[in-house]
Amino acid sequence: MLKRSIAALPALSFITAVLMGTVTLFAFPKKNISEAERRPLASAPVLSCKNVMKGDYFEDLDLWTADHFAGRETLRHLRFLFQTGILNENEYNGFVNHNGYIISLPKNINSSSIAYAAERFNAVWERYLKNSGSHIYRTLVPDKSSFAGKWGYPTIDLDLMDQLYADSLPFAEAISLRDILSLEDYYYTDSHWRQEKLTPAAKHILEAMGRDSSLLDGDLETDSLYPFLGVYAGQSAMDPDPETIYWLKGGYLNELKAINLEIRAPLKIYDPEGCDPKDLYTLFLGGGLGLIRIENPDAPEGQLVIFRDSYASSMAPLLASAYRTVYLVDMRYAHPDVYGRFIPFENSDVLFMFSETLMNNSQGIR
Repeated sequence: MLKRSIAALPALSFITAVLMGTVTLFAFPKKNISEAERRPLASAPVLSCKNVMKGDYFEDLDLWTADHFAGRETLRHLRFLFQTGILNENEYNGFVNHNGYIISLPKNINSSSIAYAAERFNAVWERYLKNSGSHIYRTLVPDKSSFAGKWGYPTIDLDLMDQLYADSLPFAEAISLRDILSLEDYYYTDSHWRQEKLTPAAKHILEAMGRDSSLLDGDLETDSLYPFLGVYAGQSAMDPDPETIYWLKGGYLNELKAINLEIRAPLKIYDPEGCDPKDLYTLFLGGGLGLIRIENPDAPEGQLVIFRDSYASSMAPLLASAYRTVYLVDMRYAHPDVYGRFIPFENSDVLFMFSETLMNNSQGIR
């Protein structure tokens, strides 16, 4: 009898786990967003004859179950510890940890995404820039994974990515940042670069555009906010220690004035009190805003227009050292039809500054 009971324990444990998992799956309230992974969670599938016959219902049920079972975040972290600590694997869920830097290993280059971005860039060129008399430049912000090849991790074909970006902006002069930046210029737990490390890159960009970068040599200081956990902290399930996020202030930076052009409201260059507490990087120029103007009374005459993604939020205040006016255009949030209402493009410097990440996922560009 005892032997039979012992033999039955694995089956009973499995049945108990399944029953408890089922009960907790339906008993606990569901969330729409994974705060750790910063992504929407799967919605409950719709039961219908059509969905069942096509097989969609069961696929959607699998996704919904995987996203909503109780203790999911704990189990994700335990799985990470098992794979890296017990199995001694370097990679977990597409991420590696190199000396504390969490790196998302690259997927294949999405040539169709870059082709779509090229189409949108060309539309802006034809409508606003072709006959504007402006000087047009491009720079591609390297992904953190670009620096991982020296340690034996896979990388995308960097030369091909550079060429595809160049092909998407044939009317723009290239400014390369690959030899200027390093892994240490990026956050440990986030995909973005660190503003306090960007002065050499900003000077390189300004000098390539023929501008004076001397204000960046002034008496600049740093301010900070802790704790900061970037987007990779939750997505990787590695449970890293928080880090500190810094920003530059002092000198000309204290005189900068910014405006959210879409609502004609003043905007803080840095807003540590008003930023999204779940994403402290939004302290730079308010995060995802479509049209921003920055004024620098300490700079000589000159205008810069930056077509950009989120990386430019921390770079733009540094580039503003050399221009009286800087416009930022996030093509994901502002429609091209409205650009001309807010921006006089004539005789400007124009910089297309996009990250490799966005170029590989450009469907949000309008």
